[in-house]
Amino acid sequence: MTPLLQRVPADHPARAAAVRPDFQSDGEVLTGTVCQAPPDVVVLAVCGEVDSSTSPLLRDRLLEQLRPTCPQLVVDLTEVSFFGAAGITVLVAAREAAETAGIRMCLVARTRVVLRPLTITGLDSVFDVCPDIAHARLRMSEVAAQIIDGSLDDDGILPRPRAGHGAPPPA
Repeated sequence: MTPLLQRVPADHPARAAAVRPDFQSDGEVLTGTVCQAPPDVVVLAVCGEVDSSTSPLLRDRLLEQLRPTCPQLVVDLTEVSFFGAAGITVLVAAREAAETAGIRMCLVARTRVVLRPLTITGLDSVFDVCPDIAHARLRMSEVAAQIIDGSLDDDGILPRPRAGHGAPPPA
C-alpha cells in the first residue's frame, strides 16, 4: 500500500513531509526534514524506508532544494532503515540535477543499510559520502575553498587538498 502523504506549509520552520494521522501502516513511512545550516548549506534529513513506494517523496524533497539560493545540499541518510534500488535511482537523478544547477551535493551515511548499496553500485566513489553532518560541512567548506583557490581541474573533477592548503605533505 502506498503511504498517503501531506505537505506541511512552506512557512513551517522545519518543513517536513508528514503522514496523514488516519493512515496506519505496517512499516515505517519516509519523512524528510529540511533545515538551514549556515553558511549556504541546506540539510535534508531523511528518516524511514526508501523504496519504490516512498522514493517519489524523496525525489520531490530533493528537487525542491535544488535552487540558486541553496548552493550546497547535504542529504542525511543516517536514519534510513531500508535503502532500495529506487533510492539509488533518486540519488543519481538528484546528483545530475544538482550538477546541472551548479549545486554541490553531499551524502551523510554510516549504516550498512545505505553504504552497502552505494558500494556495490560504485556510487560511493561518485558521491561525497561523509559519516556525519560535521564532516559533511567540513567537506563542503573544503570544496568551496578549492573552487575559490582555482584547484578545480578542467574536467570538473575535484582533487584532494594540495600540500599547503590543509593537507599533509605527500610522503
